[in-house]
Amino acid sequence: MKNLITISLELQRFMELHKIPNLISLLQIEDEILLGMTGFGWRMMAEVLTLRKT
Repeated sequence: MKNLITISLELQRFMELHKIPNLISLLQIEDEILLGMTGFGWRMMAEVLTLRKT
């Protein structure tokens, strides 16, 4: 059975706000750019870094 990746509601809302279509697209955005985007914070950065490791 495949492992399902779940993301926080906060990160889902951020992706919707910025019209980021999927998790792969999000993970390709550079850290500096993410941190400069409206609504993105350190908690989400920690989540993104964890997702990149998996």
